[in-house]
Amino acid sequence: MMKTRLMGAAAMAVALAFTAQPTLAQHAHASAAASTAPEIKPWGFDLDGRDLTVKPGDDFNAYANGVYLRDTQIPADKARFGPFDVLYENSQAQLRAIIETSAANPTNANAQKVGALYASFMDEARVNQLGAQPLAADLAAIRAVTNHSDMARLMGASHEGFGGSLFGLAVFEDLQDPNINSAYLGQGGLGLPDRDYYLKPDFASQREAYVAYVTRALTAAGWDNPARAAADILAFETKVAEKHWTTVERRQIDKIYNPTPAAQLATFAPGFDWAAFLQASKVENVPTLVLMENTAIPGIAQVFADAPIETLKAWQAFQTVDQASPYLSDAFVDSRFEFRGKTLRGQPENRPRWNRGVVLVDGQLGEVLGQEYVRLHFPASSKTQMETLVANLSAAMTERLKALDWMSEATREQALLKMSKFGVKIGYPEKWRDYDGLELKADDLYGNVERAAAFDWAWNRSKIGQPVDPLEWGMTPQTVNAYYNPPRNEIVFP
Repeated sequence: MMKTRLMGAAAMAVALAFTAQPTLAQHAHASAAASTAPEIKPWGFDLDGRDLTVKPGDDFNAYANGVYLRDTQIPADKARFGPFDVLYENSQAQLRAIIETSAANPTNANAQKVGALYASFMDEARVNQLGAQPLAADLAAIRAVTNHSDMARLMGASHEGFGGSLFGLAVFEDLQDPNINSAYLGQGGLGLPDRDYYLKPDFASQREAYVAYVTRALTAAGWDNPARAAADILAFETKVAEKHWTTVERRQIDKIYNPTPAAQLATFAPGFDWAAFLQASKVENVPTLVLMENTAIPGIAQVFADAPIETLKAWQAFQTVDQASPYLSDAFVDSRFEFRGKTLRGQPENRPRWNRGVVLVDGQLGEVLGQEYVRLHFPASSKTQMETLVANLSAAMTERLKALDWMSEATREQALLKMSKFGVKIGYPEKWRDYDGLELKADDLYGNVERAAAFDWAWNRSKIGQPVDPLEWGMTPQTVNAYYNPPRNEIVFP
C-alpha cells in the first residue's frame, strides 16, 4: 500500500509524528472546557522549570530546563512528549467526540462513512475472531505468481491496497511548472526506515529484531519456511538499500527532477517489467514520469531481476502482512508493535484502541472530520484574526527587505517580488474534498482500508497532467502543524 507518498518539494512540511491518550473525562467535556478554560498554559517561558541549583554558565540547559526534565513523565504509550503533544491530545479528544457523535447519529452520507469505518475498527471481537482470514485473498494472489512480470504487476497494484513495491508513485505539482500536476517515480522497497539500518554496524540489533519480526509475521500468515524466508528478505532488502540514495542526496531538489518518457523506462532500467507495473498502477497512459532518485532506479531494477522468484514472493507476503497488521487480530497488532513501536521508536505501550481508531478515520476521512471540527472549534472570527496577524507580519517583512543594507538591489528586487506573491492559507480550506463513491462497511475493516487506499489513489492519479487546484490543502484543519510549499510559494496554518 503506497499510502505514504513520496516526499518531494510539494511535501516539504514540518512532518512531526505524535501520539495521544485523552482521558474519558477530557473526552466527555472537551467542548465545554474549550469555552471555560484555556486548553494550554499561559504563553511564555516556564520559570518553574528551571533548576536554580545549577549555574547558567556551567550548564545552561540544566539551569533552564532541569526541573521540567526531572518532573515531566513521558506516558507509556508515547515515544516523546512536549507542548505539541498536548495540543495533539486536545485535537484527538475533539475528534473522538465528533466521530462518536457521527457513529451514534449519522445525519448524512459522510457521517455514515465516519461511523462505519470507526465501528469496523472498534469491533475488536470480530477482528480477533477473523484472525488471519482477511489476508487469504491477497496471499493467494502472491502464491499464484510464477514469474517476475507477475510480481511487477502486483507491485503496481499495491498502490490500491496492501502490498509492497520497489518503486513508489506519487502525484504533486511539477517542480518546473507548479501550475501542473505531474507523476513522480522514486525508490522504495525497504522494510526498515532507511538504508543506514541495513548498511551501518550501529543498527545490528535492529536488523536482528527485524528478522525476528518478519519470521513472526510470516508464521502467523501461514507462509512456508518463515525463518529462512526472513533471512532471504533481509539479504534482498540489503541489496536494494545499497542502491538507494542517502537522505542527504534526496534533499537536493535539483537532483530529484528528471522527467523521463515512460516508454524509455525499459531501456533506462532493464530487468523490471515497467509496462506491467504501470498498467497495474493504472497510469499506463501517462506519457512522462518525473524520476526522483534516478540513478538508483536501474540498480534496484537489476536487484529485482536477479532475485529468485520465491524470495520476491516471501518479500511481498511480508509487506502485505506488515501493512495489514494494524487492522487484523491482536496477535498481528502486538507482534508489529513489538518491533515498530518498542524496538524502533522506544514506545513501551501501544495506544488505546479508540485512539488508533481515531487516527484511522482521520487519515482516511480527514476533511469530513475537518468540516465538523471547524464548525465546533474554529469560528470564522478566529480565521479573520489570524489572517490579519499574518498580513501584518508580511507587511513588516516587506519593509525589512526594503531597508536591508547588505542586500544587493538585484537580490532585493527578487525578494520583494517573491514576497508580493507569497500565499497564506489559514485555518481551513475554502473547498472540501468529495468522498462520494467511497464504500465503507461497519463489518469489514480490512476491506474498508483497501477500498480507502484505492479511492485515494484514484483521486491522486486523476490529477496527473491537470492544473493544480489552488484551493487544495496538504493538511486537514485539525492537524497540529504547518507547512511551507516552495513550488506554490505559500504557507499553510491549519
